[in-house]
Amino acid sequence: MIRRLLLLQLLIPAGLCLMFLLPPTPPIQDSAIRLELPGFLINTGWSGGEKLKPSERELQILANDTNFARRDYYRNAQGDASGPSVERLQASIVLSGKDLNNSLHRPERCLPAQGLNVISSTPLKVTLAGGAVLPITKLHCTRTDPETGQTHVYLNYYWFVGHDTVTASHYGRVFQDIRDRLFNGYDQRWAYITVSTNLIDAIIQDESGRKVRLHNMPEADADRMVSDFIQELTPDILSIQSIKRWD
Repeated sequence: MIRRLLLLQLLIPAGLCLMFLLPPTPPIQDSAIRLELPGFLINTGWSGGEKLKPSERELQILANDTNFARRDYYRNAQGDASGPSVERLQASIVLSGKDLNNSLHRPERCLPAQGLNVISSTPLKVTLAGGAVLPITKLHCTRTDPETGQTHVYLNYYWFVGHDTVTASHYGRVFQDIRDRLFNGYDQRWAYITVSTNLIDAIIQDESGRKVRLHNMPEADADRMVSDFIQELTPDILSIQSIKRWD
């Protein structure tokens, strides 16, 4: 018994001393994203509406230090036989706080909670002006209108931006996060960017408040429209020179 007490008396001070030899917790590294969506995209003709606030649901489930930027974008549609109409997109940035697990949720999990059925997931690539290739994931979703019984298509395109990495995969993001913690010795903030559009024939209000018809288009045309939008948007919101990995 006396030997055990003597051993404890030796081990406890030694353990306390070792604590001072441990490296300090590294500061969290910022995402390479700029948390500001532009008001206009000149080349593609998109005009941004007012800045949108996060939904009550997002505020309830995400950490308090999560940051948001969100805007609807509009432009006049061409060649619509039904009369004047507009095209509409929504762009959104969710920037994680210190608690990554409670700041970012992959859309395959979030969208069904909003009443959408995720039908398929497709990897896509957008070539940026400087030659970098941005990976994105496209989700084809549907929702049935309870009043009319009609099923509408909703398209969601997303990717993640870390400290020096862009990836379109939730699991790729998790793997990169673990690798950076183990081998580079830092945590990092991640941003989750989405661009979404609805393939639905409806009357909506545009950015000026006037009632207009939402242009309904084939899905392949929507892919091209979103690709052009992302190509022009990305240099405005992403510090491209900071990115080393495009996964």
